[in-house]
Amino acid sequence: MYLSQRQIHEYREAGFLILPGLFDRSTAQQMVEHYMTMRAEGPKPGDTGGTQDHPEDPNHTYPRMINMHRWDPLTEGWAVRADVLAIVEDLIGDTPVLNQTMLYFKPPGGRGQALHQDQQYITIDPLIGVWVALDPSDEAVGQMVVVPGSHKHGLLLVEVADTSISFTSGQAVVPEELTEAGLDMQSGDTLFFDGKTVHGSYKNVTTDRWRRSFICHYVGEHATKFEPLQGTHMSHVKRSENAHVG
Repeated sequence: MYLSQRQIHEYREAGFLILPGLFDRSTAQQMVEHYMTMRAEGPKPGDTGGTQDHPEDPNHTYPRMINMHRWDPLTEGWAVRADVLAIVEDLIGDTPVLNQTMLYFKPPGGRGQALHQDQQYITIDPLIGVWVALDPSDEAVGQMVVVPGSHKHGLLLVEVADTSISFTSGQAVVPEELTEAGLDMQSGDTLFFDGKTVHGSYKNVTTDRWRRSFICHYVGEHATKFEPLQGTHMSHVKRSENAHVG
């Protein structure tokens, strides 16, 4: 077992766990340089800069990459590190299987992503997210925000998000009794969070700082797919928007 019982209990109660310095800073810097070089090469499969209603968003110039592990050996190596897999196994109680990788650049002025649950996109259980800060992350750059305990409320309803601050168009309807918390993180600090934990971020309001992050999602070897209730999946937001077009 990689984690202590206290850490596992903390994760199960709060829905997330931060492990400072899991990736050393030299590795985090190597990842920054690697992905900036890849981004400069041009478009990659699955790139997304978010909704098109804010063309000024620099996320369009530095779109988020997805599933780089399918064609980039370095990404695959970082995503299947033995320590990461051991931690995931401790937290989900099953052999982890890599489901997805992403690289979010979030340059100065870039929009964040509205608060959501990952299982409002990926309908597999169990699901766990792993978020590695590649730059110092605080409120000014649009740090990761979580809602402690939200994973205990099941899948929440979804609604249209404010796309002036979010590059995605949907968000979770968070119960009023829950409170969001911003997470200050340093380069290499790593956040593990449940697939039902509400999380997201706000706009990078700086003019000279980036907030790059390496993101992986894992499912259990014995995971099962499920059908979300109407109104609890982000595709339902899109159908609602389309119904009012024209």
